[in-house]
Order: sequence, then structure tokens, then C-alpha cells
Amino acid sequence: MRAFLRHALDPADRLGEILFGLIMALGFTGAVRLGREEADNHALFVGILGCNIAWGIVDGVMYALGELFERGCKVRLARDVMTATTEAAAIDRIAGELGGRPIVALATDEERGRIHQWILAILRREEPKPARLQRLDVLGGLAVAVVIVLCTAPVVAPFLFVRNPDAAVRVANAVGLTELFWLGTWWGRMVGVNPWRIAAALTGIGLVLVLICIALGG
Repeated sequence: MRAFLRHALDPADRLGEILFGLIMALGFTGAVRLGREEADNHALFVGILGCNIAWGIVDGVMYALGELFERGCKVRLARDVMTATTEAAAIDRIAGELGGRPIVALATDEERGRIHQWILAILRREEPKPARLQRLDVLGGLAVAVVIVLCTAPVVAPFLFVRNPDAAVRVANAVGLTELFWLGTWWGRMVGVNPWRIAAALTGIGLVLVLICIALGG
């Protein structure tokens, strides 16, 4: 499973999906309790697990569609370059597409010019093909769904072991906040920022979400 996830998603994608999954799980944990004062742990477990699975499926589909969209943008860029009336117009189109990329912003004017010429040569190398959904897109979407279900499983688990529904909700919140803190330290180490600051920030976001749910009766 670990090898599959590493193959289908890069570290940044895995980290982002875990973050969004945990944030949504904390919201589901509080929201599913609203208006269900008499609900038992089994009903809450089914409701929260169902929400997490549904979110995983939706996010997996959106990931695959996002990959298709990005590929379509590249095809559109290639066609615009191929149909440009002059080389200068083609270079301008490439510069407009890459203008906001951080790595390009670090380059000098001369280096950016060489980068644009290099990309122009690549785009002219072959005829652009229509963007289609690929096997890796589907695998990536499946990996997204799996990551979300796995990372939110500990948040759902207290409803199987804690008899009191209110206590189970609070334990689930504590588990989710702990996971967010761990995720923050991982994130900080990856991007070279103080991991404790990132961990505190993510935990704070989750805590605010929990407090909002509590204030609303969750």
C-alpha cells in the first residue's frame, strides 16, 4: 500500500490530501452530531465514516479531473505556440504562461529568455495530442481516496471503543488535532520551516473548527 501511494502521489500531494482530509473529518465529527442528540455511537460511526468515504471519492475524482485539466492547458499552450504568427508572439505566449512560476521568477532576464527558447523548441518538436484521462490519473485519484480514508480512520475509531457519544466526539476531536500536529511537523521539515510553528498553526486551525462545532451544538 505504501509503495502504491508513493508511486501514485508525490509527497506534496500526499501531505495536502491528508491535511484536507483531517480538516474535513473534524468538521464531519462535529456536524454529524448536530440535531442527533439521541444518536448512538453506531449511528455516529456510520455517519462520520460515510462522510469521510464520500469526501475521499469526491476528492479523488477532482484530482483526476485536475490532472486532465492541467494536461489540457499544456495542449492549449502548444497549439497557441504552433499557430503564433511570429516567434516573438510564441515567446510572449510562453512567457505569459510561466510568468507566475516561482522558479522562473528566480531567473535573470537572460536566463528566462533561454528558458522560453528551450520550451519553444520542445513544443515545436511534435504535434500536440488531445488531452485524455490516463491510467496514472485514475490511480492518483484512487490513491487520494485511500489516503483520506486511512488518515481519517483514527478519527472515526473512538466511536467503536468509547460508549458515551459525547465523550467519543471529544476523543475523536483530540485524535484529529494530534494528527494535525504531527502533520505540521512533517510539513515543516519538508519545506525547511520551523516544524513546531507549522504544527501549532495547523492544530490551531483544527481547534477553531472544533470550537465552532461545539458552539453550534456539535
